Amino acid sequence: MLYTNNMMKKQIAIFDLDGTVINSAHRTPNKADGTLDLTRYFKLRTRESIFKDTLLPLADRMKEMYDSGEWHIVICTAREMDQDDFDFLADNNLKFHECFDRNNVRKKYHWKLPDAQYKTKQLKKYKNTDYIFFDDAQPIIDAFGTYPNVTMIDATLENKRRAYA
Repeated sequence: MLYTNNMMKKQIAIFDLDGTVINSAHRTPNKADGTLDLTRYFKLRTRESIFKDTLLPLADRMKEMYDSGEWHIVICTAREMDQDDFDFLADNNLKFHECFDRNNVRKKYHWKLPDAQYKTKQLKKYKNTDYIFFDDAQPIIDAFGTYPNVTMIDATLENKRRAYA
C-alpha cells in the first residue's frame, strides 16, 4: 500500500509502455528476448512515428485503475521519454502519478543496465511494498516474478485475454 498526501491508502500498479499498454511495434524493434533494441529504436523515434502508435487492451485497465482513485499508477519503461511521448499519453488519456524512464534514472550508471536490472533499480523505493506489475518482456517477468511483494502480470497474455473477452 502507498500513503498519498491526503493519507488515503492506494494500491500500486506499475505499467511498462511498449507491448504492454501501447502498440509501438512499428517503431520499437525488439531483441529476441523481448527487450528493446535501443540503437534501432532511436532512429525511429519521431513525433510523427510516436503518434502512429495505438493502444492495447491493457490501456483500458490502466485508465480504469487511475480513474477509480484507488490506485497509484506508475510507468516504468526502458524508453527515454521526451515531450512527444508525454503528449501521446495525454492525448490518449493515459494518466499516471509517477514515471520512471531512461531520462530520470536514479543513478547515471543505471542508464546502461539491461532492462530487468534497470527496472529493479528504478523501482527500489517499492522494494518493501506490495504492487502489481504489468510488463511484456520475459526478463522482466522472470526477475520480478521472483519478488514476494510483486504480483507479476505477463502483459502479452493479458492483452490477448482482454482482446477476446
